[in-house]
Amino acid sequence: MTVVDDRDTAPGFRSVGLGFHPDWDVHDPIAWLTGDPSALLPLLDQPVDATDLILLEQVDVEAITEPAELIDYLSVVGRLEARLASLRLAAEAAFAAKSCPDPRVSSSYAEAAAEQEVAYATRNSAYGASKEIERALALKETFPGFRAALAAGEITERHCAALVDATRYMTDPDVLATIETAALEKARTLTASELRKHLDKLIARHDPAATVRAHKAAATRDVYRQPIGDGMAFLGVTHQAPVIDAVFDAIQAAGKALRAQRGGAEALRAGNDDAASGACRADALAALVLGDRGEDGELVYDASRTQTELHVVMDLDTLRAERDGLALLNGTPIPAPIAREVAAVADWWRRLVVDPVDGHLLDYGTRQYLPAALRDHVLHRDPICRRPGCTRRAQEMDHALPFPQGASDTTNCGGLCSRCHQVKTAGHATIEDCAADGSGTWVTRWRQRIRIPAQPVLEPPQRRASTAVAPGARPGAAHVRPHADTPEGEAPDPGGRTADPPEHPPF
Repeated sequence: MTVVDDRDTAPGFRSVGLGFHPDWDVHDPIAWLTGDPSALLPLLDQPVDATDLILLEQVDVEAITEPAELIDYLSVVGRLEARLASLRLAAEAAFAAKSCPDPRVSSSYAEAAAEQEVAYATRNSAYGASKEIERALALKETFPGFRAALAAGEITERHCAALVDATRYMTDPDVLATIETAALEKARTLTASELRKHLDKLIARHDPAATVRAHKAAATRDVYRQPIGDGMAFLGVTHQAPVIDAVFDAIQAAGKALRAQRGGAEALRAGNDDAASGACRADALAALVLGDRGEDGELVYDASRTQTELHVVMDLDTLRAERDGLALLNGTPIPAPIAREVAAVADWWRRLVVDPVDGHLLDYGTRQYLPAALRDHVLHRDPICRRPGCTRRAQEMDHALPFPQGASDTTNCGGLCSRCHQVKTAGHATIEDCAADGSGTWVTRWRQRIRIPAQPVLEPPQRRASTAVAPGARPGAAHVRPHADTPEGEAPDPGGRTADPPEHPPF
């Protein structure tokens, strides 16, 4: 590969940042762009711009034979991604500033509406959009050096996120400027994870308000949950470090004792997966929270006595073990045998009748007075918030057209989470084209239109007029509900706002 620095290139293209073969006629763009693909590689010490993307698109990476040149190619692609990130963040900061005065501190629901607008435009979650807006405003107003380095492709958006997250509770502009200057040079050579550790040292050295900042951070402590598939869920706790250490030590000790009871490493080698250290710690935590102390002081935990509410949904054939169809536990798909195990300890059942074509809920199977029956029907037809992209459980029944102008019926009513309901009530969104199956169109304040699909209770039934489960083999779907209300804890949102949970645990 050969490179050039300041020579004339093909019209409309630049040589700085890209190399080309010396035998090519640089004034012939066709020859230039169809030459040896391995020659279209960057000079890594130059800022990137849009022309680099145009040229890289001409490269057939399969034709590059040298692994080192592929690494160079990947390097410039990464720098171009940083450049695009800088453009996206600049646009998000401009939109946030124009849509509400200060999205980071406003007490209204304008910031939540702005997050949803950005989420739809960038195909992100509202939680992710809120983090990006916070990052964008911080780069614009507080960290111009990092903003310029991101635009030049010298650092990644993850480096910017590390800086913004670490300094969230700092307000002194001089201290923030000192930290940015000291962190920027390191950011060019460190990974984002390494930069976070370096920032901890810088903040401890330069922040005179560390105590106040620690109190603000402690105020965000929380417990949250997140489904992770296969009938499993994640439980997270954020708290002060000494408390977390003490809690983990207690879990560790209880887990070791439980592992010894189960036979330890020998039992694990014999095929008893329950004797694994991680499984024992998890079971020990459940016992510490939900179990009882026996007369000898030993923890006793009987999962069948757990007082909670679970919604298990499956069709009649799956319940009878005649087939293994789709089954849901609190809205999350689980294997059919696990669903049958949970259903076996149900205290009571409810028949649900679903549409034979798309599986949406038709009848919740209640004979109570209409308003309560309507609420039950709507919140079970729409178990997840109707706003497209929201993953929170529906908690409130919403009228698409406000009552009394709009009727209280299955066509005009739908389920929303509390936050999305408040955003809509504040006038930042409307719902149009509603249907009795829960479908419609979510229309944002800035006229983005996102289709709301009907939420099928199960996969569409085949050759059946309805799907149901109930004692005595009645038509319908199983609704298993042992006892008490399910906690509504969700993933935390920095700053104290409730938001969509992140896709992964926050570490």
